[in-house]
Amino acid sequence: MDDQLVNMRNIRFMLYEVFDVENLCRFPYYADHSKETFELALETAYQMTHEIFWPAFQTMDREEARFDGQHVAAPPAMHEIWRQFREGGWFAPDATYENGGQQFPLAVYAATLFLFNSGNTAACMYLNGTGGTGRLLESCGSQELKDLYLLKLYSGEWAGTMALTEPDAGTSLGDIITTAVKAPDGDYYLINGTKRFISSGDHDITENIVHPVLARIEGAPPGVKGISLFIVPKFRPNPDGTPGAFNDVATTGIEHKMGLKGQATATLVFGDKNDCRGWLLGEPHKGLKYMFELMNHARVFTAIQAVGQASAAYHCALRYANERLQGREITSKDPTMPPIAIVNHPDVRLMLLKQKAFVEGCLGLILYCAGKADVRKATTDPDEFERTDLLLELLTPCCKAHGADGAFDAIRTAMQVFGGVGYSEEFPVAQMLRDNKVFSIYEGANGIQALDLLGRKVPLKAGQAVRVLMGEMAATLDEADAIEALKDIAAKVRETQDAVVGVTMHLAGVGMSGDVALYVCNASDYLEMFSRLAVGWQLLMQAVAAQKALDAGSNEQDFYQGKIATARFYANRVLPHAIATATILKANERTALDFNPAWF
Repeated sequence: MDDQLVNMRNIRFMLYEVFDVENLCRFPYYADHSKETFELALETAYQMTHEIFWPAFQTMDREEARFDGQHVAAPPAMHEIWRQFREGGWFAPDATYENGGQQFPLAVYAATLFLFNSGNTAACMYLNGTGGTGRLLESCGSQELKDLYLLKLYSGEWAGTMALTEPDAGTSLGDIITTAVKAPDGDYYLINGTKRFISSGDHDITENIVHPVLARIEGAPPGVKGISLFIVPKFRPNPDGTPGAFNDVATTGIEHKMGLKGQATATLVFGDKNDCRGWLLGEPHKGLKYMFELMNHARVFTAIQAVGQASAAYHCALRYANERLQGREITSKDPTMPPIAIVNHPDVRLMLLKQKAFVEGCLGLILYCAGKADVRKATTDPDEFERTDLLLELLTPCCKAHGADGAFDAIRTAMQVFGGVGYSEEFPVAQMLRDNKVFSIYEGANGIQALDLLGRKVPLKAGQAVRVLMGEMAATLDEADAIEALKDIAAKVRETQDAVVGVTMHLAGVGMSGDVALYVCNASDYLEMFSRLAVGWQLLMQAVAAQKALDAGSNEQDFYQGKIATARFYANRVLPHAIATATILKANERTALDFNPAWF
C-alpha cells in the first residue's frame, strides 16, 4: 500500500500561510503554544498515522468487530491504537489544563484528526466519540458528574458514545420513545428503551463505556420539546471511581455493514431488567439542545473523516498513475513506442485534478471553520463572538454534507484511475469507497443538512449569517482583484457569489409567500450550490497566499503554481455548475411536488 496519504506541505501552507494559526496564540487560552508545539503535534500525528493507523486499515476490515451473543470484541489492532492514542493524550488536547487537556487550538487538532482519518477512519470512530462525550459533560453536566467522568473520558480510561437513534425514530428525534422515570430513592432516573446504530456502542477496549442517552421524562410534552439528556454508564461507578455494578445496558447485536467493518456499531437495550440508571444532564426537556452541541462537533468530524479518506484515495491514485504504464500519447501512431505512465493521459490527469481540487478546497473549509471555533472559544469581544458563531452555524452543514458527498465522488474517481484493479480488494480504494458511503447518511443525513442550511441557517437573524459570510468572501475577492494574475479566478468566484445571493433572495420570496413545500424542495440543490461557492472561495484564498509567496521570490515554484492552477481549474470547471444550479432554482420547477405517488 502507498505510504503517502496527505500532502503535509499543503497542511502547513493552510495552517501558517492561509489561516495564520500562530495568531491564535494572542489569546490567553492558547498563549502557551507556538509554531514549535504545533509542529510537534503534526509530526507526531503523521508518524502515528503511518505507523499504527494505516497498517491496520485493511487488517481491521478483515478481522471485523465481533459479537458472540454476549460480548463485543473490537479488532485486535484497535487495542494497540487505543493504547498509543491514550499515551499521547490525544482524546481531548483542546480541553482545559484543569480537565486534562492541553488547550490546543482546534484548528491544529483538526489537522491531526485529518491525518489519523486518512489512515484509518474506522479506528478514529472509537476514539473521537470518547472526547465528544467528555465535551458534552463539560458543557452541561453538574460538577458531581464532571468529577466522576470527565478525566476518565479525556484520558481514554473510559470510552464514550452518542445514543440518539431508535429503531423507529432515526432522523425524526421528536418521535423517540425511550423513557426516563425518576427513582423514588435516589438522584437518578430509570431508563427504558432501545437505541440503534450506536458507533462504538460496545467493545472490549476499555473497562467502562459512557452513553449520553436521549429519553423522555414521565409526563414530558410531545415532540422535541419533551426530550431530556442522561448520562448512562455501562457499569455504575463506585465511590472510588472504579466500575461497579452492571447498569442493565445490554447489547443485542452489532450491524453487518457495507463498510467500516472494524467499527462496532451496536444495538443497545437500556433497562431490559428495569434497572438501568441514568443521571440527568442539565435541565429537563432541553436534551436536544445539549446534544446538538455534540452533534455540531460530530458533523465537522464527519467531514474530516470523509475528506481524510478522499485524500488517501487521491494519493494512492496519484502514485498508481505515475507508476502504471499503459498506452501511448494520443497523437502517437507508432505502436512500437514504449507505453507511457497513465498520468500523461488527458482523462486521467483530469480525474486527478478533480480530486486534488476537492480535497484541498474542502480541507480549507474545514480548517477555516476550526479556526473560527477557536476564536469563538477564546474571544472576549461580543461582536467577534457573534460573527464567528454565525459563520459556524452557516458552514457546518456545508462541511458535513458536501464533504461527505464530494469525498464519495472523489474516491469513486480514484477507483476509476486504478481501473479494474481498483475494484479489487487487493488495493485499498475499494474499502475506502465502502467505508465512505455512510458519511452522507449518519450524523444527520445530507437531506437533513440541506434543510438545516436553507430552513434554519440562511434565515437566521433575518439573513445576518449569510451577510457575514458574503462579507468575508468580498474581502478575499477584493484582495484577489488587486493581483493581476488572479483576476480571472476572482471574476468567476464573484459571478458565482452573485448568482447564489440572487437565488437566496428569490427563494426567500418563495418561502415568505407561504409555499413552504417548494422552498424546502430546493434545499439539497441549494446546499450543493452554496458549498461549491464556499470551496471556490477557499481555493481563491489559497491562490492569493500562493501568489504572494511567488511575488516574494519563493523557490517553491511547483507547489505555489499548482495552488493557483487548482483554483483556476475549480473556478472554470466546477463553479459554472453552481451558476447553472442557481438558474434552475429560480425557475420554481415543482414537478416532484405535483407528482402523484401512484405514478411511481
